[in-house]
Amino acid sequence: MRDPQPGPRRTGTAGAVDTTGTAGRTRRLHVRCASALARAAERADDDGARARRLAAAADHARRAGLPRRAAALRALSLRRKALSAAGGQTELARGLQSLRAGEVIDAREALHLAAALYRHADRPGDELTALLHAAEASWTAGDGAGYADAALRIGGHGAAPEAVRDYFRGIAAALRCDHARSVPALRAASRRGAAAADEHPATPVLACRAALMLGEVSQARDLAGRALARAAGGQRAVPELLGLLALVELVADNHVRAGALAERGLRAAVADGRHNTAAQLHGTLAMAAAVRGDAAACRDHARRALGTAQAHGLMVPALLATWSLGRLDLAQQRPRAAVELLRPLVLGESGVHHFAWRLRVIPSFVEAVALAVAELPGPARKRACRQARLILRTLEEWAEVTGDRPSRATALHCRAVLAVTAAPAAADPCFGRALTLVERVGSEFAQARTKLAYGMALRRLRRPADARAHLRGAMLLFEACGAGVWAERARDEMRAAGQAEPGDRPRPAASLTPQQLRVARHVAEGRTNREVAALLAVSPRTVDHHLRNVFAALGIRSRVELVHALTAHQP
Repeated sequence: MRDPQPGPRRTGTAGAVDTTGTAGRTRRLHVRCASALARAAERADDDGARARRLAAAADHARRAGLPRRAAALRALSLRRKALSAAGGQTELARGLQSLRAGEVIDAREALHLAAALYRHADRPGDELTALLHAAEASWTAGDGAGYADAALRIGGHGAAPEAVRDYFRGIAAALRCDHARSVPALRAASRRGAAAADEHPATPVLACRAALMLGEVSQARDLAGRALARAAGGQRAVPELLGLLALVELVADNHVRAGALAERGLRAAVADGRHNTAAQLHGTLAMAAAVRGDAAACRDHARRALGTAQAHGLMVPALLATWSLGRLDLAQQRPRAAVELLRPLVLGESGVHHFAWRLRVIPSFVEAVALAVAELPGPARKRACRQARLILRTLEEWAEVTGDRPSRATALHCRAVLAVTAAPAAADPCFGRALTLVERVGSEFAQARTKLAYGMALRRLRRPADARAHLRGAMLLFEACGAGVWAERARDEMRAAGQAEPGDRPRPAASLTPQQLRVARHVAEGRTNREVAALLAVSPRTVDHHLRNVFAALGIRSRVELVHALTAHQP
C-alpha cells in the first residue's frame, strides 16, 4: 500500500527536516522568529514591551507568507478578545491540519499561538485543547524541551481533568529526572484514567501512556481499547487510536496482533489523508515484519515511514523504522550493522532519537553490542562493552524506581549477555535470575530470547546437553509467537549443539557471508584458526566466531563435515 504523500526525497536514515532551496530556508527562519518573539512577549514585564514583541512577530509571520497568523498576532498585541478568539480558531484548525498531514514543527507553533490567543480571549477550555495538541506535536517531533514546557503549563491548568494534570506533572518530573515525584504522579494518572467514567478525550490516551511507562501493559491495553471503543462512532480519531493500541501490543511483544491493528489503522489513515499517522503505522508494521524475519516487508515499511518522517519532522515513525532495521540485522546475525543503526537512537547522536522511546531501544542495542564484540579488537571491545553497561544502567534505574518487572527481567537478560563477553562462567547465575523472572512476568517472545541467549552461552561453555534443553524451548516459543527467523536461529544453535531434527538436511554453503566462506575454505584446507587469522589479518577469536556461525549455518559439527559441505558446493 502506497503512502499517498511521501514528501520530498531525503538521504540517509536520520530525520531532521531538511528544506530545499533558499526560499524555503528563509520562510522557515521567519516562522521561527515569529514563534520566538511570541513566546518572548508572554514573558514581557509590561504591556508596551509585550505589544512591541507581538508586532514584530506579526511582521515575521507576514514575511513568512502567513497573513492570517500575522493578523492573529496583531489582534493579540491589541488585546482584542473577539479577534483573539477568531484567530485562535483559525490557528487551531491550521495546527491540527499540519499535525495530521504536514510539518509537525509548523503544527506546534500554530497550536502554541492558538493557545495564547484563546488565553487572551478568556476561553480556558479552548486554550487547554490547543495546549494538548501542541504537546502532541512536541511528542511526535521528539522535542523533549517543548514537551517539558507544555507539561508544566498543562500540569497547572485549571481546566484540565485531574488525570491529565497528574500525567503532565509526572512527565515534567521525569524529564527533570525527579523520579520521587514522577512515578507517583504517573501512577495516579493511570489509576484515575482507569476509573474515569465520562472523561476528557485526552484522559484515556494519556493514562495509557502513563501505564506503559510504568510497565502496566494490561492496564495500557484496556485504556487504549476503551478510547478506541468510545471514538469508533466518530471515526475521526480511529487511525491514531488504532496506532496507539498497536504500539501497546508492540511493547507487549504481541507482534502479530500489533501488525493486524496497524494494518487496519493504515487503511483508515490513508483513506482520511492522515499521512503522519500513516507514517507511524508503517513504522509499527516494519517492527512486526522484522520479528517475523520478512526482510522485504520490513525494509519497505521502514522506507515509507522514513519518507514521510523526514519530510515532516516526525521522530516517532523515524525511530520505529530505524529500530526495525536494526532488529532485522540482529535477527539475521549482523550485529555490527545493528549496533551502527541503534547506537544513535540510544545516545541521541543523530536526527533520529526520542526522549521517551529511547528506553525501549536499549535492550536491542545492548544485545547487538554483546554479539558484535567477538569481531572487535581488544580495546574497541572494552569500549563497546563499557558503553553498553552505562546505557543499560539507565534502564535498570527506571525499572527499579517504577517497579516495572518486565523491564527488570529485560535488564537482567541484557546484563547476562554482557557477562558472557567478559566472564562466560559468571553469566550462568545471571541467566538463571533473568530466566526465573521473565518466565513469571515476560512475554513468550521475551522468554524465548532469554532461553536462546542462555542456550548459546551454555553451548560455548561446552555444556551441550543443558544448551539443547533451552534452545528447544526457545524454538517452540518463537514458533508459537510467529517469530520465524528467530525460530530458525534457535534450530541452527540446536544443530551446533549436536541435535538435528528429523528430516534436517545440510544447507548449501551459498548461504554463508563472503567472510564466513573465506574462513571456511581456509579451515577446510587444514589450517588452524591461528593460521587463518594471520592470513586474513584478523584475530583468532574472530576466526573462531565465524567458524561457529559457519557450523550453525550449514548444520554441521566438525571440520570433516565442513570439507564435505564445501566440496558439494563447488561447481
